[in-house]
Parts: sequence; C-alpha cells; structure tokens
Amino acid sequence: MPTERPAAERLRLFARRAFTVSPWVKGLGYGAFARLIQLASWLRRGAEATTAGRPDPADVLARTDELNRAAEGYYAEYPEPEFILAKPWAEEEHFPRRLFDLGVLFHALRLSPHDVVLELGAGTCWVSHFLNRYGCKTISVDVSETALRLGRELFERDDQTRWDVGPEFVVYDGRRLPLPDGACDKIVINDAFHHLPNPEEVLREMARVLTDGGIVAMCEPGPGHSQTEDSVREVETTGVLENEIVLEELDAAARRAGFEGASLVPLSLTAAREVPVPTLGGAPVARTLLDLGTALHLGPHYIVLHKGPWVPSTRRPGTLDAEIEVLAPSPPLRAAPSRPLSVRVRVANRGDTRWLATAVERPGWTRLGAHLHRANGAAPGELVDFDWLRASLPGDLGPGEEAAFDLELPEVEDPGNYVLIFDLVAEQVTWFAQRGSRTLEVPLRVAATPEETAGA
Repeated sequence: MPTERPAAERLRLFARRAFTVSPWVKGLGYGAFARLIQLASWLRRGAEATTAGRPDPADVLARTDELNRAAEGYYAEYPEPEFILAKPWAEEEHFPRRLFDLGVLFHALRLSPHDVVLELGAGTCWVSHFLNRYGCKTISVDVSETALRLGRELFERDDQTRWDVGPEFVVYDGRRLPLPDGACDKIVINDAFHHLPNPEEVLREMARVLTDGGIVAMCEPGPGHSQTEDSVREVETTGVLENEIVLEELDAAARRAGFEGASLVPLSLTAAREVPVPTLGGAPVARTLLDLGTALHLGPHYIVLHKGPWVPSTRRPGTLDAEIEVLAPSPPLRAAPSRPLSVRVRVANRGDTRWLATAVERPGWTRLGAHLHRANGAAPGELVDFDWLRASLPGDLGPGEEAAFDLELPEVEDPGNYVLIFDLVAEQVTWFAQRGSRTLEVPLRVAATPEETAGA
C-alpha cells in the first residue's frame, strides 16, 4: 500500500498541477498562487503556529495579580500622558486604522443610541468617548485607576461630552466585574483582550453582565504579535502581558462561558488596494482576495461573541412588518364635527423586530400613528395632517405577537370625507412604511349635522 505524502508535499503537487491546467491560476501568476498555497498551509496548521513561543498559560494565570499591578504601573509611569489623552488623533501612522477598527466594531455591535456599552480594558477611554458622543451610556472598566482618571479628564475636556447619559468609570480587580447581572447591552474591547492573564475567568464575567442577546466585539492583534520588537520591548520595560490570541481556544472558552462561540468579521484595511476599473475581474481581483486572506490570517482580528440569538429591536430594526386592523366600529368610520371618536384596533408583529413600546421618549419608542388625508374618491387625497395621531401600544411586542386595545381618534373640525392611513412609528428612527411595512387605509366621514351622525 502506498504511503500518504506529507501535507506540504501534497500542497506543492496541487500547486504544480493547478498552475499547469488552470487559466485562472496562470492569470493570477505563480508567485501569487504560491502565496495562496502558503496561506492554505497557515490556516491548516491553525493554532499550532499561533502558540509557538507564547508564554505558558498556567504560569501567566498564576501571575494574574502581578500583571494587573503592572498595568497600573504602565499608566502611572507613562512619560507622555498628553499623547495617550490625544488618541487616536495623535497616532499619525495608525490614525486611519483606528477609525477603521471602530467602524467594524461598532457595526458588529449593532449599536443604537442609549445602548449600555461596557468597554473592557478601556485605558484612557477614548473609545468610550466616541460611544458617549453617539449617545450610548458607557461603563469604562479597567484595572488601572490612573488610566480611568485620565479617561475622565478626557471626557471633561470636551464640552460636547454627553454627561446626560451617565458615563461611568469603574476600576475592577481583574477578576470580577463589579456590576450586576445583565447590566449592559454590549461589550467592546479594543486591543486589550490579549493583555488579560485570565481570559476564561473574564469571559464568564462578561457573559454574566450581558443581557440575553447581548454582543461582544473586539479588535485584537494577529498571530506573532507577542514576538514583535515593540511587544518584546514593552514586556521588558513595563512588565505588562503581551499574549497571543488563539482563535480555536477563544472559541472553546467562549462556549464554556455561555456564549454561542466566536465569529470573525472578514475585513482588513491593510489588504485594501486600488484596482483599475478597466481591469475589474480576473487576476487583479483575485490578487486582492488573496491579500485579504493573508491579512485576515496575520491580523488584526475582529472577533464577535453572541450571548444567545440577537433579536432586532426598533432601536435598530431588521424587518418591520405590521398588520393593522380596526375592530370596532367597523369601517367606514363616522364622527361628529369637533368630537373625538373611540375605536378598538389590533396590531400584529409579522416581522423579526421587537417593538419597544415601553421605552418611552427614547429612540425606538414604538407607537401607532395615522396620517389624515382628504378623500379623493376611494383614495387618499390632499394631506391634512401627517402627525394626526400618535397612540401608545399596551406593551412591547415581539415577533409573532399581537395586541388589541382602545384608542381615541382626535377630533376633526371640518365636515367631509377623509382617509386615515394607519402606520407604526419607531420614534426618532423610522415610520414602518418607509421600511416596506403595510399600512391600513380607513375611510372617515365627518358628519355635517348631529342628525347625520345619529342616523349613521
């Protein structure tokens, strides 16, 4: 029986055959295709390449308190505090990537204003400050009291800081987050998780303080970060931990902690390249995809953890689909001039988004609305009042749920024939019809005399 060739030899054999028979590979070029084979080999080895040379995890865990003290010393002894207070604006070389990182993280978090967002390993809190300006309630958490003092100073220096949303600056012991269960909607970690000596313990805490459906998004360095010249020097001069993120280990630890596992967002600014329009397609795009694959392996990694399934809400909707019915009195409706009319309606949530009816006076607060039009035959005519009706729902409605309730239609002074167009509105976000939801048109006759109303 023939023996199986080693993996590296099988990859080389595959490359030679593909380069001989495939026009696409010929167009790509042998050098680029060789990189593709190298990338496949990297991915096949997985954690093996990542763990080479990293500190012993058991030794690191035993030094948790020592390493946390080193983090405080890093900020307390930092020679240029004005530089770290000016991040990311002061980072001339890395400024574009910092903004790119935030864009990916904030998108992955499915952020909405008024979300409660915990930033873990917040440092001087510049990421928290971005979130604060967006309208999120931030809880900036770090083991370094000095870092958080600088972070509060950063907030205080900006006269646009949103103190009304209640930003918090919380020192923790590196083990247990001093927050109650379900205290936050989202957790963001920017270039900090690889500094944790006890990642599994902290993952359990993160899962505990997240609400059901909560999301974690983190940006962390790729393989080999701990062996770079800058990282080695940082360890030697400050004593902080520069560890490796092993994706397979992180995925397993996240599952044990109560998450649904780890996902990657396949984006990379370092792989972005210009492709001339006349050459779109073929080899130039193939090389771009190859660059992206290489960059995804080398980092940075954008990692997302979910605590249970995420259900969109009217703060950040998915599919909005409302079924609306007037139950009583049966349409067409009749009313007396300048007198309100009581009706009973039913609304049903046929989309995938939770309607937040109890989030009063906040973005996403969901109410039943109606636009008042003059009648033009059987169709709506001239708009009389777009915001004619806003009626509260009896409670939040999840996908598949419905509710019937009574409401009072506003009075209409002028007799005549009208058309009401009922729709749901997520306040400060959208009318449902703007997202493709169904509306309900109901004729309304405002009588000219009391006798006409009584005879209806």
